[in-house]
Amino acid sequence: MILKKFDELKLVPRDNGVLPFLLIDGHISRLDPSFLEYINGEGHKWKVCLGVPYGTSLWQVGDSEQQNGNYKMVLSEAKDKLLLKKSDLGLPRGIGPTDIIPLVTTAF
Repeated sequence: MILKKFDELKLVPRDNGVLPFLLIDGHISRLDPSFLEYINGEGHKWKVCLGVPYGTSLWQVGDSEQQNGNYKMVLSEAKDKLLLKKSDLGLPRGIGPTDIIPLVTTAF
């Protein structure tokens, strides 16, 4: 479970008395008992908000045509630069799993 990994890595500060917040869609899979037990367990509680299932377009934060269009344009430029750099270094041309996070970070 991703939240357990977040907690193990201490990605979310918990020393300020504020519970970490998670916004997810309200699909039935989010109501799995192990998930619900984890987010309510002592020492690793999470404040979780379930959005309207099958209506994510109504409540997704930052999901607009303008933002997505700009993101896709910048991501495309970042991919081109990465592939050119790999080519210049004599590396195999392609985008692998380890390239994803740097590309997304660049695009944001």
